Amino acid sequence: MKRILIGAWLGLALILGSCVPQAVRPQPPQVELLQFSLVSIDPFSGRGEFDVRLRLTNPNGFTLPLLDSALTAELGGSQFRLTLPALEIPSGASRDASTRLVVPIVEGTRALASLVGGQTTRFRLLGELRVQLGPAVVPIGPVTLVDRDVRIQFAFQLPTIRLVEIRLDGLAIRLVLEVENPNPIGFTLQGPLRILIGGRSVAESVFNLGLGPNGRNRGELRLGLSGLPGVGGVSVDLGLSARIPGILDRSVAQVLQGILR
Repeated sequence: MKRILIGAWLGLALILGSCVPQAVRPQPPQVELLQFSLVSIDPFSGRGEFDVRLRLTNPNGFTLPLLDSALTAELGGSQFRLTLPALEIPSGASRDASTRLVVPIVEGTRALASLVGGQTTRFRLLGELRVQLGPAVVPIGPVTLVDRDVRIQFAFQLPTIRLVEIRLDGLAIRLVLEVENPNPIGFTLQGPLRILIGGRSVAESVFNLGLGPNGRNRGELRLGLSGLPGVGGVSVDLGLSARIPGILDRSVAQVLQGILR
């Protein structure tokens, strides 16, 4: 009798078990990195930004509804956070996703210097994806989605420096310069400045001006005369450099011509 009862209970358990849907463990999407491009590097806000575009292909036999997923982006050995937006991918289909990688300058100095210098830099994207399957949120991973070298298209362009005003102000010279930065990278323009009249140096100082990405700014100096102004043309000798400590250092030496008023 006991054997009959045990057999009956086992049979009932099998019948009930067959009525319960089995948990589905989806396969991670195949991911291709389509684009990794520079948006801006701003030392004054303290961060660099990059556009990242991915193509995700669903290998499963059912639609894959991805939820927002917080991933780890590893750039040049340093780790940062990146959010992959929600995306629904039909079975066997591909969908593109765009997101933005924000790199704090302090933590990402080495990686940013490598990219700005035109070097290839290793980029990895890893973590856990979240999928909505019915009422349940199912994790996939942790998995490595991308692991490849990246390089940005960047060629430093000299800023445009315009002599707005140069005039005598008592025993000094008042100088106003306007600078326009055509680069998506901000920097500090700094270095020695000399005013020459008739080829003779009559005033010297140090110029220091911050410029944001694609920004414009004015700098004003009052330079004490170190000699009597002679006769002849006026020139401003700029021995400047565009600098972001540890990331960028480019010469911006120029000579401007003007009229002393």
